[in-house]
Amino acid sequence: MKILFVASEAVPFCKTGGLADVAGALPRILHERGHDVRLVLPRYGDIDNNRFRLLPLMPEMKVRYGERTLAGSILRCSYPKSQMPVYFVDEPSLFGRKGLYGNSHGDFPDNDVRFAFFNMATLWLLKGLDWQPDVIHVNDWQTGLIPALLKNHPEIIGDSFYQEIRTVFMLHNLSYQGNFDRYIVPSIGLPWSVFTQDGAEFYDKFSFLKSGIVYSDKLVAVSPTYSREIQTKEYGAGMEGALQQRANDLVGILNGIDVSEWNPETDAMIAKQFTAGSPAGKRACREELVKIGNLDKDSAHPLIGITSRLVDAKGFDLVEKAIDDLLALDAQFFILGTGDQKHEQLLKETAAKHPGRMHVHIGYDVPLSHKVIAGSDLFLMPSRFEPCGLTQMYSMKYGTIPIVRKTGGLSDTVFPATRASIEAGHGTGFLFEEYAADAMVAACREAITLFKQHPKAWSTLMQNAMQQNFSWQRSAEEFEELYRSLE
Repeated sequence: MKILFVASEAVPFCKTGGLADVAGALPRILHERGHDVRLVLPRYGDIDNNRFRLLPLMPEMKVRYGERTLAGSILRCSYPKSQMPVYFVDEPSLFGRKGLYGNSHGDFPDNDVRFAFFNMATLWLLKGLDWQPDVIHVNDWQTGLIPALLKNHPEIIGDSFYQEIRTVFMLHNLSYQGNFDRYIVPSIGLPWSVFTQDGAEFYDKFSFLKSGIVYSDKLVAVSPTYSREIQTKEYGAGMEGALQQRANDLVGILNGIDVSEWNPETDAMIAKQFTAGSPAGKRACREELVKIGNLDKDSAHPLIGITSRLVDAKGFDLVEKAIDDLLALDAQFFILGTGDQKHEQLLKETAAKHPGRMHVHIGYDVPLSHKVIAGSDLFLMPSRFEPCGLTQMYSMKYGTIPIVRKTGGLSDTVFPATRASIEAGHGTGFLFEEYAADAMVAACREAITLFKQHPKAWSTLMQNAMQQNFSWQRSAEEFEELYRSLE
């Protein structure tokens, strides 16, 4: 099968969030499974030509945008340690700046032009390669224009080259929608007939996200629960009506994790490697984390780790409300992340008042994130919503038991730990349902009680968590089935 994967970010080239992890893993796994898979990305200014050995492929790529002609080029390389082709749409005036979508002042004001160019150039690239994919797999609003172009652009619908191409639109997070002035419609060569309530119009704006929802052949959310949640007003971000209309074409496939990077058996970033069958090395990981955070060395107190964006959506409004109650628990905390200044400031001030009990590291630090996940006993994710979530899967892989809110992919991956469910091999973590500070604290207290009072059950719980299968191979099989359904 020939599959084109189009994304606005992918590791190791560029990253702001979980989309990059998916776009860096899923295409590569599908390629390893024997498919002709190719990845297309913008060529941002931070992408190092020399490091990735980018080579020129097409020296000129012209795209008509309104009265202007935008001229770029196409570069290519192979994905590291793979033969999978990766193409980069290069236009320095649009993508050569620092940042993917914006900077400290906010979103770039020309993101409509930037990603319209990227979407159109991707389709012209196929013609230049004379390569017709069976499926174009697009991701989030930045690539949501492609399905609309395939079904509505006069030059494309009249060209037999594009007629058999089908599209899958993957929804990672509906909070980001790409809503722009209506006059983008003629600028990108689309008829005004797309700018309707049943089309890409969204409160008098042209929505890249809604474009993908309406015009793609299939929709896939990043977890089964999220696929249902986004059809409700609470989680639909205004798109629930359009998603309800496409309900028969919407599925949920749980993201996987890259076990070549997140594996305690091979992880070079942690103090000592360990396995489910031989977990003793986890103690050395805990000791290292305690030393880094200058925390109390008494291992009788469970260590609760957090690596997260410090924003309300990730539950930090709950953490703020419950900070005194959390510190009253018989536990220690190691928090790594960056986000809203109010949360950063509160956490730093709290840690300063409670040395030995709480350590806060403000910043983005990949090696330290591995150490936090490997060295903690528990991992807290109190998200308001979580389309899929990856860190709860990472934590279980390392025998670090998650405490999560029952939402989205968290409820699809963490199964309630009771004495009975643990013994039966099903229980893997602790969940709370109501989005409330006291519910979060109660779940933490329940986890701490089991840790302190029932060490044998805790050991079994760790085994249950570490033996969960979150590999991309499992998810890839489901994507193959989805692609075949389009034939």
